Order: sequence, then structure tokens, then C-alpha cells
Amino acid sequence: MTTALLPPRAHWHDSFLLWIASASQTLPLALTATLVGVMECVLNVWQLIMQRDLSAQTTQRRQLWIDQAKAASAGQTRVAIVTGGNSGLGYETAKALVEAGFTTVIGKGSKRPESFAKVAKGSASKGNEAIEKIEAQTGIKGKLVLVPLDLSSLESVKNFTREFKALGYPQLDVLVNNAGMMDIPFGLTKEGYEMQFGVNHLGHFVLTLELLPMLKKSTQGRIIVLSSGAHYSSDNIRYESLQSSKGYSRLGHYSYSKLANLLFVKALDRRLRRAAQSDSSIKITVNANHPGACFTELFKHNPLMNVLMGVARVVCRSPLAGAMSSIYLTLAPGLENVSGEYFFDQIPRTVNPIAMDEKAQEQLWAKSVEFTGMDFTL
Repeated sequence: MTTALLPPRAHWHDSFLLWIASASQTLPLALTATLVGVMECVLNVWQLIMQRDLSAQTTQRRQLWIDQAKAASAGQTRVAIVTGGNSGLGYETAKALVEAGFTTVIGKGSKRPESFAKVAKGSASKGNEAIEKIEAQTGIKGKLVLVPLDLSSLESVKNFTREFKALGYPQLDVLVNNAGMMDIPFGLTKEGYEMQFGVNHLGHFVLTLELLPMLKKSTQGRIIVLSSGAHYSSDNIRYESLQSSKGYSRLGHYSYSKLANLLFVKALDRRLRRAAQSDSSIKITVNANHPGACFTELFKHNPLMNVLMGVARVVCRSPLAGAMSSIYLTLAPGLENVSGEYFFDQIPRTVNPIAMDEKAQEQLWAKSVEFTGMDFTL
């Protein structure tokens, strides 16, 4: 892809995030997480100043990938799953997949803590509304399927995979682990783990492993995991703090979950590469991406962002702009051998050094197996 089509890259932004990663060893977690958030908003404003036609370029790139994917899969049945596809980044990703010819299954979001019961209650209706809206906007009907999914319950995750397999699709081509929670009051998943870590990582960990046999049947399966620049704000994951409110930090524990996403991608990529060495039919890639600071429902639990609604809309990206790396990783050609990377604005980036530590990756994997009872198998 010509770099002229990409959003302007700020190397000062990349350098600052790596500085935060090194400073996270001494600075408070809440402070480093806040610094990352501020820097992401500064980048958004800078990009708008540097590239006045940023929105038009975004639309052009999106259509290019859709057209390329349609041409590459003409006459084929292609199937995708997008968790949290009923709103925000997931909605935009699901919409692009439908336009590219994919039958797209929407996992209709995650359960919120009890204090947000009203929000959770409306998730089913919002899922149906999303399907109706996508069908109206694209003129494409019959390509979207809604299946219940509560990522805070591993039982629900397993029920989702059973229901998906019962639909009778021959394979799964794309899995987008998009759904997430951020900056929420302390709460626990059904299995007793901190809610942000449980939903953002553990739920998707089980979902991915459950669906690997279906991805194996694809001629080129792709797994996309939404991480975040927040992963730079922590130098480790404090596993001992995942079952108690003691020391809970709304943004800090979000950072743990986003670092976990990166560690998971690296560890899974290594396992997939090893499996492919003994079975050449296994062609599955896994990559992470950062959407940038976006104005989505993730902010609904942040009182300050709700007060500063007007300002937030200016300094934060639109859901479409934030979804562009997910759309790129699902649809663009030439990525068949690209795996284990972390993308931002459609470019692989240098991650927090701790995410490259194989011991940290394997510790995350071992803890995830311990917490869920699931392990890698094809």
C-alpha cells in the first residue's frame, strides 16, 4: 500500500510511548495509563492538522480493501465472527466484512457489572438494530447473524461456539476479538476474575481456542485481537490482583488486559507456527491492533468524558477511523504470512518490550490455562 494513503505517522508519538513503557517501572500505573490516553488524543488532533483530507483518505482505503477482498473471494463462501459487532468499532468492522461478501456473525456484546444492568439489558435489541442498520446502509440482506455472547461468562462463550458450529458453515475465515470494557468500577466475571481482564482477555482466549478447529478449515484463517496503546503503561501483569478489589485501578487494570492481548498474540503465533511445521494445511495468522483513542461506548463509564462530551468528540477518532486497522487486517491482500504483529494505523509498530519477553508470554499463557481450563489444540 502506498504510504500516501496512510494517516500521517508521528515518530515523536511512538518514542513517547516507548518512554512511558520504560517509565512504568517507577511511575504509578494510574499516571502512566493517563499519560498514554492524553498522548493518543494529542496524536489525533495532530493528524487532523497534518492531513486535512484524512476522512476522505480513510474512506478511499476502506473501499480499496473491500474491492480487493471481493475480487479475491468471488464465488466462495467466506465466514467471519466479530465480537461486540453491534456498536462502535465492531459495527464498522462487521459492516465492511458484509460489503466484502462475508457472512458475518455478530457476538452481541459483553455483560456489564451489576451497576450497569440497564445497559446490558438492551444488548439484544441493539444487536438487532445494528443488523437492520447495516442492511439498510449496504443494501445487502441475509449476510448477518446474531448469536448471544457474554464474554464475562466462560459458559456463555462455549455456548456461543456451539451455536456457531450448529449453523453449519464449512469453515471460519476471520475472527475479530473486538469487544471490550474500559475504565469501569470493580467487578468480577462469573468465574471470579476482574471484569476488564476477564472480558478483554480470558473470554477471548477461550473463544479463540474453541474456534481454532474451524479456522484450520479455512484456506487462510485470520485472527485479529484488539489491543490498545494502554499496553505501554504497565511493565507487568499483577496476577495476584485479579480476584480482589484491593489495589484496583480502573485504568490500570484495563492496561493489564491490553498487555495480556499482546502477550496472547505472541504466544499463540508461536504455537501456530510450530503446528504449521508439522501440518502444512494449517494457515492461520494472528495479529493485534490498536484503534487509537476513539469516541465509542467504551467511554460510557467515565464521568469526566461524559461531562466533556463535546471536547471528546473533537480529540477522539470516529468509530470508522478506529476500525481501519481491523478492516485492513481482515480484508487486505498480502498479509497471508504476516503474523504475531501489533498494528497501528495499518503499520506494524514496536511494542512495549515486556510484550516481547517470551517468559512473560508463557506466564500469561500458563495463567490463562489455569484460570479457564483451556489450552491450545488443533
